[in-house]
Amino acid sequence: MGTESDTGRARAKLGRVRQRIEVWRRTRAKRSPMPPALWTAATELARELGAYRVAQELGVGYGSLKDRLGANGGRGPGEFVEVDGALLLSAAPARNEVELSDARGMKVVIRLGEGQAVDVAAVLAAFRTVPA
Repeated sequence: MGTESDTGRARAKLGRVRQRIEVWRRTRAKRSPMPPALWTAATELARELGAYRVAQELGVGYGSLKDRLGANGGRGPGEFVEVDGALLLSAAPARNEVELSDARGMKVVIRLGEGQAVDVAAVLAAFRTVPA
């Protein structure tokens, strides 16, 4: 999890990239594509903050940004979330519900009845492989 200082740094980076894009927009030739260096900066931010938020904040196309992130949303294979099944069972609310969401805004909610079980690792793996 990020700290408050990490969040502040991300906001500062977002502001700097937004300014660079605004300067480019004011000085560009009509209908010229955004320079690769600006797309690189935008994709780096999207990996950190999420594609939707960055597209909105920078005023760039969400689809274009998402395409530049790649099929897995820019998440590398080293990014793993460990879920302790025993902790889930002991800390589960009375309604037995688990909610997963990602930076793209995709969400899945698993609701279990009394005595039902679910292979959380399998659900998480399936959730992470859903195409964007």
